[in-house]
Amino acid sequence: MKYVQLVLVAALSALSATDGANILGVFPINGRSHWVVYESLMKALAARGHNVTVITAFPQKSPLANYTDIDVSATLPSAVNTLGIDMVLKYLTSVFANQWFISDHQMNICRKTQKLPEVQALLHSGIKFDAVFTEIFGADCDVGYAYHFKAPLLSVMSSSHLPWSYDRVGGPDNPSYIPTIVTRVAGKMNFKERMINTLYYIYFKIAWKYYSEWPANELLKENFGPDTPYINEIVYNTSMVFVNGHFSLDGPRPLVPNMVEIGGIHVKSPRPLPKDILKFIEDSPNGVMFFTFGSLIRISTLPPNVLQMFKDVFSKLPIRVLWKYEEEMTDKPDNVYISKWMPQRDILNHPKVRLFMTHGGLLGIIEAVYSSVPVIGIPFFFDQPRNILKLVEQGSGIILDYETLTKDILYNAITTIVSNNSYATNAKKLAKRFKDRPLNATETAVYWTEYVIRHKGAKHLRTAAVGMPWWKYYLVDVIGFISLVIFVVLYLIYFVLKAIYKKLFKKTIPKKKEKKN
Repeated sequence: MKYVQLVLVAALSALSATDGANILGVFPINGRSHWVVYESLMKALAARGHNVTVITAFPQKSPLANYTDIDVSATLPSAVNTLGIDMVLKYLTSVFANQWFISDHQMNICRKTQKLPEVQALLHSGIKFDAVFTEIFGADCDVGYAYHFKAPLLSVMSSSHLPWSYDRVGGPDNPSYIPTIVTRVAGKMNFKERMINTLYYIYFKIAWKYYSEWPANELLKENFGPDTPYINEIVYNTSMVFVNGHFSLDGPRPLVPNMVEIGGIHVKSPRPLPKDILKFIEDSPNGVMFFTFGSLIRISTLPPNVLQMFKDVFSKLPIRVLWKYEEEMTDKPDNVYISKWMPQRDILNHPKVRLFMTHGGLLGIIEAVYSSVPVIGIPFFFDQPRNILKLVEQGSGIILDYETLTKDILYNAITTIVSNNSYATNAKKLAKRFKDRPLNATETAVYWTEYVIRHKGAKHLRTAAVGMPWWKYYLVDVIGFISLVIFVVLYLIYFVLKAIYKKLFKKTIPKKKEKKN
């Protein structure tokens, strides 16, 4: 182990002797769908000639120029295909339980990785980093690396705009027209939706402090020293936040200069399909539907009656079905192809793919948008319902409820999209808007990263709202003062008018004469 640590330190020390900036990516998350986004950015920076070091549970399979892994996969095994439907329905479908779950999950990751020998070797290596990347998800317990290395902090979200991401850059997040990531609405909200959205907004503000900010602050002091400043002093110095979203899909919202959308950064050029999958698609007379619940949920754990419903419906369809399924299926319909793994991006890019049925994970949604494929969504938790509703609003998707799903509902949804060309037409329009940018997602992320490095941080991009107390941000003091002035003025007017009234209209009461004896 000591030999490995010495080799690691030697390799890292060599970074200071090479050209390009030294960049540290702290991404020990064991969720594949998160890692794909961060990996895309880290590889792009390495390709630009920067020296990239990444703490990761997904090390590269072969050496990559300018790229060094600090492998923590032994401590954090991959979470791919680990969630059964029972756990999803029991713990993750509740917004409130979900918030605790993701916060606790990320805190555990920080506890397990920050004291690993290879991570400690990095912390004591003496390397100077020009930028440190962390993830914004369940907790900010990794921002201590930016403090330790005295480097500008940049953060990335694998999701769309998270409610707790705005405060660190002073971004406006008014709940009257900006939906939270879990609010089941897209576009303008009615009174009920605004009420629900506001309650979520307030809940996330409180829950973030209780589940994330306070525990993470204690962990920072434990692992990075008792003199480590309060966590928000580090977080509020964030130079740049990258969001895996785009206004064409998420809807327009006001963003400050140091919150930049890079939605689609994970989308790569399509590769040739495996021969058996390619043959299955190209031999289909009416096209293909691709069905998957992503890399986390195991479809094979669905109740037998639900699985049978899918089989019965698929067997009646005029199209073929590619189904990501983790086990053997003895009664598989003839028009269905199953596999434990399928190259999602490459399949969606094939022109004969008519439809994508999904749980609504953001990466799959973005890939479907990029390839102009209409979507049927069966969401379960967190951002999935809203991811699908964004497509429904733009006429390129249909949303179904898992709890009320029947054969007829499922069959009608599939045949509606297959037979109604408007869904494909709207999907093409959305794809065109999504791709129409001055720089693509990768170029945008690289540019702003290098901008932060060139200027040794980007404090000049921070608005005055960063770190501002809520009562100042919402002008409670100003409104209170104005209200007090108005009250005093109105009272004075009342007092003066009352005095004038008494002077002008006061009646003189005659004195009674005393009787003489």
